[in-house]
Amino acid sequence: MFIRGKLLRYIAAAWISVLVFNPAQAQELRLNLVATFDDQPAMKDVSWTVYRTDTDTKVTSAKYHSTHVTLPAGDYRVVATLTENDKTITRTRSFQLRTSDSRIIVPMD
Repeated sequence: MFIRGKLLRYIAAAWISVLVFNPAQAQELRLNLVATFDDQPAMKDVSWTVYRTDTDTKVTSAKYHSTHVTLPAGDYRVVATLTENDKTITRTRSFQLRTSDSRIIVPMD
């Protein structure tokens, strides 16, 4: 009887921890950002800014035509900006990040 009671308490504690803490929500997912021209890598300095759409807050920024950032799962908007020869090109994409190694391709042309 004593062992069965301990086992039931152990199982109950394990289920409570699963219900209260979901590690998938806290997991950082890798997001690849790629800027292109004519379906080829842009090979130019692009400034990236990533925002959470539910709070409209900036969460990270990066540079280079291709980069990666790590973020928790959620809904985001990325703004890619390229300034060259006194001309600025800005593109925006909204997306849902649900799996690691996701890729967002932003055509700059």
